[in-house]
Amino acid sequence: EAGAEDTAAGAAAAQAAADAAAAAAQAAQDASAAAAEAADLAAEAVAAAAADDMEDDMPAGAPRRGGISKTSWVDSLFTGWDPHSSLSGGDNLGFLNYVYDRVLGFNDDASWKGELAETVEIPDDLTYIFHMRPGAIFQDGAPVDAHAMQANMERVQATSDAAGGTRNADGIARAVSMGAVDDTSWRMETSEPFGPTLAAFQAFPGTGMLISPDKFDIALTDPVGAGAAKYVSYAEDDRFVAERWDGYWDNDNVWVDGMERIVVPDMNTSWTAFLDGEFTLAQPPPAAVTGELTAQLEADGYAVAAGPDQTWTWNCYNLNQAAEGFNQFRDTRLRRAVHLIIDRQAVIDVAFRGLGEPSRGPTSNTSWALTKDYYSDSPNLDEARQLIDAAGYSDGIEGVQLSWSLDIHRAQTEVVHAQLAAMGINMEFVHGSETVIIDRWLGAADWSLGTLTWESPFDPDPVLRQFLGVLGGIHLGGATPEDSPNDELVQGLAETQALVDKAASVATQAERIPLYDECFQVYQEWGWQHHVLQRPKAMVAQSYVEDFRLVPFFAFPDGMGFKKIWFNNV
Repeated sequence: EAGAEDTAAGAAAAQAAADAAAAAAQAAQDASAAAAEAADLAAEAVAAAAADDMEDDMPAGAPRRGGISKTSWVDSLFTGWDPHSSLSGGDNLGFLNYVYDRVLGFNDDASWKGELAETVEIPDDLTYIFHMRPGAIFQDGAPVDAHAMQANMERVQATSDAAGGTRNADGIARAVSMGAVDDTSWRMETSEPFGPTLAAFQAFPGTGMLISPDKFDIALTDPVGAGAAKYVSYAEDDRFVAERWDGYWDNDNVWVDGMERIVVPDMNTSWTAFLDGEFTLAQPPPAAVTGELTAQLEADGYAVAAGPDQTWTWNCYNLNQAAEGFNQFRDTRLRRAVHLIIDRQAVIDVAFRGLGEPSRGPTSNTSWALTKDYYSDSPNLDEARQLIDAAGYSDGIEGVQLSWSLDIHRAQTEVVHAQLAAMGINMEFVHGSETVIIDRWLGAADWSLGTLTWESPFDPDPVLRQFLGVLGGIHLGGATPEDSPNDELVQGLAETQALVDKAASVATQAERIPLYDECFQVYQEWGWQHHVLQRPKAMVAQSYVEDFRLVPFFAFPDGMGFKKIWFNNV
């Protein structure tokens, strides 16, 4: 019995010990789990604190993701979504450029920079090798490579625009061969040197907008490009909706989540809607753009981007030998006198309250080709008087000065007219609608001086300017160098035209700058035309919009209201 009791007692003790050990193990396990949980919570707290610290340490102006950019456009699409058949600058600026990136982009001075092609190699004046951007894809995932470039160029070559023209093929118009060298390099050989070739790959309409090759057949209605905004929907006379997409090659510069482009035909209506907060950014009616307006808008908290527009006011002269009584300005001294009389800054101060820029030569002040001020000798009234007297017009000059009737134009040209009149150039000031004035102007018969405007919203190369080609743009009454061998002016125009052509005769922009300098210098010595000013342009954004600016040569927002900007209220 004693042995049995001892055995039972031992078993009980062993069980108790086992139970105690199990309890201790469970307690240890529970403690370990609790410790792990506590450690996890602590780690999360540290991470959260670190994130908060990181957010606190970010610059106050660091971009944020989010928001929808809402803007207006004056019209619906005119020729559809296919960039190879599009002929409308409005379509391209208002809609297509969001969906389709171009092969080349542009710097602030309109010189080219890489976009879908990262670089361009120009080993000689006839050869261009485009090195496509590594990793760039279309919105359907297809690669933006040399083979896609070749497919697009073949389609551009075979496609007429909606009017039956070939403007979109300008970049390959002189190509004698083109093709993919390998996956990343596309090569084009041309028949003759032409400096503005690359400008066509920047332009819109132009050669450089690429469509995903598998989507050629639906491009007119369902666009698939490689641009920053992916097409969502479009309703005529209503709106275009697009969204940010993850595969875009330059997404580091895309901060908003999407965009709406709403059709509002009347600029005053869209401006009022902007002031009511309906649009992210807008353009004031041009006639309202003055220094006073921009100062008031900034005081009200709006973000204002102002600069020179790509619209010029310029003086042109009737050089028709047959236009007796109206062709006084065939005398080069009188053309120079007009240039020296005009106080360009004074015109700006009166017309636009200080906004705008005095012109510095016969092209845009913001062009890569204009490297100095060819008008720095003006105004100089003493020299102007000497020239007028030497030309035999001490008693004054009479004639007809043409102008448009629009208030925004007369605000400038009436000042020019008054400055000339004060120096004895007493022109009859004739203004009217563009249709009426252009017909009279082109006739080159019964007017002496035209103070008119020229608008070119995208013109990255001065050679492409219609009136820089002097024989085609100056009014000679049909005279040509061949039938006027003894006409000094006609021969001078031909010599100047040769310099314009020479400026297009080499491929690289750097080599062309001294050629343009020679051209502009001779142009100014003859005084074929004189630019007065570049009109001002202003765009205004809501107070929450950051990094908002105009591209100087382009006078449109950097990123066109989708790229580059970000919202500080998201």
